[in-house]
Amino acid sequence: MKAGITKQHLIASLADTLRLINEDVEDLVLVDKDTVQIVFTGGYTRTVNIHCDSGIAIIRDVCKQIC
Repeated sequence: MKAGITKQHLIASLADTLRLINEDVEDLVLVDKDTVQIVFTGGYTRTVNIHCDSGIAIIRDVCKQIC
């Protein structure tokens, strides 16, 4: 990732983007440095392991779980 960009920044930006294109995604939550939780409409959640992922790999892994 670019210098100064944290996983939290990336997850927040990705959450905004996913809410624009997928009406079922309510939020993305960085649970800890290695885990993102996808929150769907209705309260259903999925957990994504992002341990050692690059920025693009985080995006890819999260998107795989919503498609």
